[in-house]
Amino acid sequence: MAFKKYTTCIEPEHYIVDLGTHLLGWAQFALLVLSVGFGAFAIITIAGGPIAIIAVLALLAVWISVLLWYLHGRLICLGPDERNCAIVGMVKGHGQSDPSWGEKYGDDDYTMNLWLAPGPLDDSQPEEDYWKEPQGHLVAENKKITDINKHYPDRKYVKFLHCEFEGSGIHDRLNALYGIVATLLAALLIPYFWIVSIILGLLLIFGKGIFGSKGQPGSGTPLDVGVNPGSLDGRAVVVVTGSWIYDSGHEGWNEIHPVTACQVIGHLGQEGWRGFTYTDEDTQLKFTLDTVDNVVRLREFWCGMLKGAQDAEDGGNRDDPANDWVIHPLVDGCKPPPIIL
Repeated sequence: MAFKKYTTCIEPEHYIVDLGTHLLGWAQFALLVLSVGFGAFAIITIAGGPIAIIAVLALLAVWISVLLWYLHGRLICLGPDERNCAIVGMVKGHGQSDPSWGEKYGDDDYTMNLWLAPGPLDDSQPEEDYWKEPQGHLVAENKKITDINKHYPDRKYVKFLHCEFEGSGIHDRLNALYGIVATLLAALLIPYFWIVSIILGLLLIFGKGIFGSKGQPGSGTPLDVGVNPGSLDGRAVVVVTGSWIYDSGHEGWNEIHPVTACQVIGHLGQEGWRGFTYTDEDTQLKFTLDTVDNVVRLREFWCGMLKGAQDAEDGGNRDDPANDWVIHPLVDGCKPPPIIL
């Protein structure tokens, strides 16, 4: 199955709008509300019109602006970085985000936190111990972020890597709000058409909308990349890749969002990284994670594996028509030309 992606990240130098949950964010949100409110008041005063509909349109304009920022203005790009082609870590915890009213604007992503190999497996060590090579750059304070006067207030998130499998919750809410706006605009011309807006609003509130629940069909899940959530339990060791970003919507931290690939390669015992061994079934190559060099060796191996998988998904070896399949190889057997289309 393919991962879901509804967000985009913005380059640090283009980051201007900040609606995060801190003083500056609340100040910009207040400015947004006042600007839209003044516009609505001017329309009602100068041009006239139904006050209730224009007031609701103003409210929806604010709501839509916040959701658009959450999807396309909140995440700040940190990559690309060739070291991130495969990330190795042990699952600290995982679970479904709560998309209900008041919780993350309706965000229903699935989250996973990782202790990065071969670093500490608890939060008791100095921050610098978590920022060491070969993977510490993923959680360390990033100069691209501090250069634009953003910071890392929540210090626990500089010790483990936050990862998210995206869900469609905010995207679905945004589309529903667009529908309500369209019906309200029509109501300005068609008498009583605002009733349709009320119906759509109720569906948004009581359906998969404001008061949505966990685990709905569009919610994020590791199943999107072929991983059973249950397999992430028991100190699972995973190889992950995805978009490396800074999330400005909260207090601020680096994360992988969205996760584009994830593979469980084993589970840690009580000996930690020192006692872990991974054996590739196809090549019978053995890997350990007890030193920086060994982690780099496994990372390079998985970088090649993931690139090969991506090449195959994109259509295989274009130089060999037998591999350039259009329907699944189980149907045409990957036989040389003629190829079955």
